[in-house]
Amino acid sequence: MTTRNKYSHIAITALLICFAVIFFSCRKKTTLRVEAVKNNYGWGYNVLAGDRVYIKQDFIPALPGTHGFVSADDAMKVGTLVAKRISEGEQPTISRRDLDSLGIAIK
Repeated sequence: MTTRNKYSHIAITALLICFAVIFFSCRKKTTLRVEAVKNNYGWGYNVLAGDRVYIKQDFIPALPGTHGFVSADDAMKVGTLVAKRISEGEQPTISRRDLDSLGIAIK
């Protein structure tokens, strides 16, 4: 490899690193928020990214059928856990164990 090729590779690598740093530092992180929503099943929740609904959950996840949350507080507990998991880069799935640990009432 000639000296000229060596410096060309170094320059290209440096430029790519600079572009990557600029790209990732300029990305705007969207804040997620949760709202409880009264519906036909009882209570549900929405996870919003900015002003857009990111997740609309009308009933309790991890249970068969369509059972709504008994209270807005229960819906907010689960919705907050979902938003936290999304923010941390985890899967936003909810298990029966999660419901039990949050003390979610089931009709």
